[in-house]
Amino acid sequence: QNAMYNASQQLQQIRSRLDGTDVGETALRPSQKVLMQVQQALLNAEIDQQRKSLEGNTVLQDTLQKQRDYVTANSARLEHQLQLLQEAVNSKRLTLTEKTAQEAVSPDEAARIQANPLVKQELEINQQLSQRLITATQNGNQLMQQNIKVKNWLERALQSERNIKEQIAVLKGSLLLSRILYQQQQTLPSADELENMTNRIADLRLEQFEVNQQRDALFQSDAFVSKLEEGHTNEVNSEVHDALLQVVDMRRELLDQLNKQLGNQLMMAINLQINQQQLMSVSKNLKSILTQQIFWVNSNRPMDWDWIKAFPQTLKDEFKSMKITVNWEKAWPAVFIAFLAGLPLLLIAGLIHWRLGWLKAYQQKLASAVGSLRNDSQLNTPKAILIDLIRALPVCLIILAVGLILLTMQLNISELLWSFSKKLAIFWLVFGLCWKVLEKNGVAVRHFGMPEQQTSHWRRQIVRISLALLPIHFWSVVAELSPLHLMDDVLGQAMIFFNLLLIAFLVWPMCRESWRDKESHTMRLVTITVLSIIPIALMVLTATGYFYTTLRLSGRWIETVYLVIIWNLLYQTVLRGLSVAARRIAWRRALARRQNLVKEGAEGAEPPEEPTIALEQVNQQTLRITMLLMFALFGVMFWAIWSDLITVFSYLDSITLWHYNATEAGAAVVKNVTMGSLLFAIIASMVAWALIRNLPGLLEVLVLSRLNMRQGASYAITTILNYIIIAVGAMTVFGSLGVSWDKLQWLAAALSVGLGFGLQEIFGNFVSGLIILFERPVRIGDTVTIGSFSGTVSKIRIRATTITDFDRKEVIIPNKAFVTERLINWSLTDTTTRLVIRLGVAYGSDLEKVRKVLLKAATEHPRVMHEPMPEVFFTAFGASTLDHELRLYVRELRDRSRTVDELNRTI
Repeated sequence: QNAMYNASQQLQQIRSRLDGTDVGETALRPSQKVLMQVQQALLNAEIDQQRKSLEGNTVLQDTLQKQRDYVTANSARLEHQLQLLQEAVNSKRLTLTEKTAQEAVSPDEAARIQANPLVKQELEINQQLSQRLITATQNGNQLMQQNIKVKNWLERALQSERNIKEQIAVLKGSLLLSRILYQQQQTLPSADELENMTNRIADLRLEQFEVNQQRDALFQSDAFVSKLEEGHTNEVNSEVHDALLQVVDMRRELLDQLNKQLGNQLMMAINLQINQQQLMSVSKNLKSILTQQIFWVNSNRPMDWDWIKAFPQTLKDEFKSMKITVNWEKAWPAVFIAFLAGLPLLLIAGLIHWRLGWLKAYQQKLASAVGSLRNDSQLNTPKAILIDLIRALPVCLIILAVGLILLTMQLNISELLWSFSKKLAIFWLVFGLCWKVLEKNGVAVRHFGMPEQQTSHWRRQIVRISLALLPIHFWSVVAELSPLHLMDDVLGQAMIFFNLLLIAFLVWPMCRESWRDKESHTMRLVTITVLSIIPIALMVLTATGYFYTTLRLSGRWIETVYLVIIWNLLYQTVLRGLSVAARRIAWRRALARRQNLVKEGAEGAEPPEEPTIALEQVNQQTLRITMLLMFALFGVMFWAIWSDLITVFSYLDSITLWHYNATEAGAAVVKNVTMGSLLFAIIASMVAWALIRNLPGLLEVLVLSRLNMRQGASYAITTILNYIIIAVGAMTVFGSLGVSWDKLQWLAAALSVGLGFGLQEIFGNFVSGLIILFERPVRIGDTVTIGSFSGTVSKIRIRATTITDFDRKEVIIPNKAFVTERLINWSLTDTTTRLVIRLGVAYGSDLEKVRKVLLKAATEHPRVMHEPMPEVFFTAFGASTLDHELRLYVRELRDRSRTVDELNRTI
């Protein structure tokens, strides 16, 4: 059909070209016309041939079906014949082995000789060896059968792998392809059906080694018999000696045959292990292909107008096809056994129900201790949650017991009901726990401090959502166990669509409330928003026919909801534990202060309980590390839930967006940029953005702040780390999109030349910023003077540095100025600076007294350094004064102005 369509398109193009109807085309030469006419005739012939083939398609399909049936029957006949031949060979081998064993057990000695204790002992050893030989032969026969079975599986898997690729190429995007894929998925061999041969091979090697040791001991029969006769001289004569020699010879023959059988077993076990490994490799590859294709192929018809019109009749046919059968002859005994197996579960459920009153009373006791500085503890909340978990267990155990009984009733849907009961038990355990935590005066109210009105609202919403999730649970089990039943399941498709619509309607108000809450954490907002959008996306998939994909994603989505609920409980428990710890520490300190007052003679009664300390007063560093660990745990669990579906996205590598030329090993090759590459580039850019936003700050808080580094060093490290993340992220994103490094470097060179003139100053400042960060002539907090500006460095950026001058004004100076101009850093290595105080005295003054007064004022000042010592110099004859300079040194830059002021006042 596709070939006829393509040929028709080409024929139409040739006709248009011959008729000259194509606009802008030049006239055809005679040779071109002849060539196109020949192509036209060839295409017409091909279309006629395809049409005739299409007319005979039914007959051809019937013939191929009969050929397939014949080949299948012939293959089954040959396999059966091979099985019979192998059984005959095994029977013959076992007969010979038993004959050899019988000869070993009954040698032609007289009964008198056989009654000899020494001979009797050795005959028993031979009898044990003969039994081992029979067992080894039987094990070898079993290994042979397993080898044949695994080889057949391997051949079928290889054939299926070849066929499935052809079927995907021919039937891409059709419902028939999905049916074929589901059938192939059901026939894949399971790893549970294959025996692990590693331990068996090791045991065979060890057993063969022991047999060889025994054979070596029997190499010299006379020496071995003589060693046996030592200590038995009264019981040994020539007849006994000859009988022992005959027994030893027979044992050597038994050991030879046993060693041969073990060698055959070892060879077959190794071959079986190799075939199993190859089978599992092929099955894994085939399963990966099937999983990818099934996920991206629509399993049902789209829910369009035709689907709606055919819905009543299709639903009627579906109900007619539903049949539940039960084998009552086998069911009743099995039900009794299952009831006995489920009886412990029912007893445990009854015991918990019997002790519910005591559990509730103990939980109320824990709740009454909350807020009490004497009785409250970090363990109270986990204990209360554990009690709620135990209270939710009886229903879970009853569900499992009922599922176990249904499993043994020999129903045609027993496996389905058992799997559903397991999922339903987990579902009730999680939502039942959440429901009990949110109950009136429950853990959420008494321990977490949530408003009772809010918990009641959340409880009602959770009950509604949980009821809407039940049908999705059931059909997701159907998708796992029997995906073929989904293809004509209009009831499930309609029910899942409306259930998802109901869930979206129920979840959206919760999402809106979270966005309105200004105190909501960003991660919490993102999680709730994503969980709210997923039902809408699943509705679209269901409506477009991707019913199987919807159910697979729905199962993972529900498990993610479980994870979010459990993680929130754990998160609230940890926060309350930190708050309790902070309150107890504060109470102990207050109590210690009161006791000190009592010791000093102050009168006072029992210290009253202090009010609850706010969460903001908890140690922020501990809270930050705890949150980091919590999010890491969430990420690990999230990956564990979704990891098995990550492989389906490799299907995107088959969707090519564009091509680019590359060089590998000196040869030019053409590579593809696929949808998977684009998705990887988007994810890489998001990861890089998240790292740029969070990693430097997190590194500074967790690592750099503990290293006691000099001021500004941590900022330089985090800034350089930002540049590295940007560079690596850009190279990764561009590389995945086909822009390799060799092209990027030419692009960088072109930009350097083209923009070097127009953006020379910007590039100069950029390079100067890197020099400042590496050489660190200035750091954040340094006091500098550059040109006419003086102040403290407050920011160092990629283009400019900000200085806050002494008037508290921010001055932005390009980085290039710090490299090319004269820079004074008053606090780079030594903060000691010199002060010069100039003053003049009248002519005729006592110069020595002036010198002593100035030195005395300097040496007695506490901020003036004694080394180097202050100095006084008579510098010049002024117009009306004799000019002097007092030169002294101070340790800190901030002491300069104050020292000058105080010395002037003292002088």
